[in-house]
Amino acid sequence: MKKTTTPQKRDKSLVPLSREHHFGLQFCWKLRQGLRNGTDLELMRAYVHYFWENILKPHCEEEEWVLRRLLPEDSTERMRLEEEHRLLQALIALVEEGSPMNKDLFKVLEKDLVDHIRWEERELFPYLQAVVHADDLEITGKLLEHRHTVKPDTFTPEFWTSKPKAG
Repeated sequence: MKKTTTPQKRDKSLVPLSREHHFGLQFCWKLRQGLRNGTDLELMRAYVHYFWENILKPHCEEEEWVLRRLLPEDSTERMRLEEEHRLLQALIALVEEGSPMNKDLFKVLEKDLVDHIRWEERELFPYLQAVVHADDLEITGKLLEHRHTVKPDTFTPEFWTSKPKAG
């Protein structure tokens, strides 16, 4: 008998961060498509830089801000989140340096980011909902509303939509 998983009920205070995880997964899909389509790695590097500066870096900063409010400094979950963010930042720096530029950096970045998002959605957020008092989650959610802005991905050209034209 096939086991089905039901979507987890996300506390409304965490929904803005959870929603941005969808954009992170789309970013990973775009990297996979770019590699599959044979997109120029310089263009993909420009996209990684754009996405980091405009969307992913601010998202990581907000998550760390939330966890500083909700968990003690020595919390394993908080330390793991911060460490994984540092590792993602280091990978992005390697892509941006591009020396030597190779497809494997994009593959590692894509895989590590997907794994990180899955951990947050499947383990970290349910953990927060279980251990943090509802009032603290609510207050944090209200504060997050005031500092959170949705940043759309407007990068062009959309290299992930089709293969480059033969020149």
